[in-house]
Amino acid sequence: MTGSLKYCLSLVTRHFSEGTEDVTYKYKRLVDGFDETTDSDGNWLISLSDLLSLLLVFFIMFVVMSKGPGADEKTGTAEEQSHARPAARPDRTEAAAGEEISDEIKSGMDALALSDDITVLATGREIIITIKERVTFRPAEADVLDSFKPVLDNIAEVIHKYPYFHAEITGHTDNVPINTFRYPSNWELSVARAAGVLKYFINDHGIDSSRLSIKGNADQRPVAPNDTPENRAQNRRVEIRLKRMEA
Repeated sequence: MTGSLKYCLSLVTRHFSEGTEDVTYKYKRLVDGFDETTDSDGNWLISLSDLLSLLLVFFIMFVVMSKGPGADEKTGTAEEQSHARPAARPDRTEAAAGEEISDEIKSGMDALALSDDITVLATGREIIITIKERVTFRPAEADVLDSFKPVLDNIAEVIHKYPYFHAEITGHTDNVPINTFRYPSNWELSVARAAGVLKYFINDHGIDSSRLSIKGNADQRPVAPNDTPENRAQNRRVEIRLKRMEA
């Protein structure tokens, strides 16, 4: 009985020692695998840091090269030019010339004793001459009156004298409808009146037609409400705009 017990104890001891060795071996393999994984992760991180370092070096070189002597020279030149160039401002000489020409036209109108019926205004690159209907045409007609011709003669002299002007002629009416055989509406009448002025400039003064243009606005551009006879008389007018042509 004692010998059998000893034999059983020896078997248990050997099995336990073998199991312990097996567990120890598995644990060692697990630790070795973890070490290998850790080494692999570390190598990946080292490669990434090397790549980032190279990119940083290239970026620094690019910045240094872009700020070389040529770049500084260009910047300096641009700064010098910005200081040397005066700030943009209205052409005072051109405005003064417009005022002088408008005064010249006004003097001619004063000599004709028509200053109450004609206004001259210089605005920027334009001189606007406005003539009321009673000087220009008979009601509902577009034939130039004799009293209007001296006014047009005066303006034609200015157009000849200053060849950089283009003359835009515009006819205006009030809002009272017109319906005649020659002029079925205020549109036809306003255009016909502008055309009558244009023909006078070309036929009687030989002004180049390329320097002239016409428009008819009917009652669409009133300068006063069409509520009284006096206001409607202000809206029946001819405008001649002397516009400075671009060089």
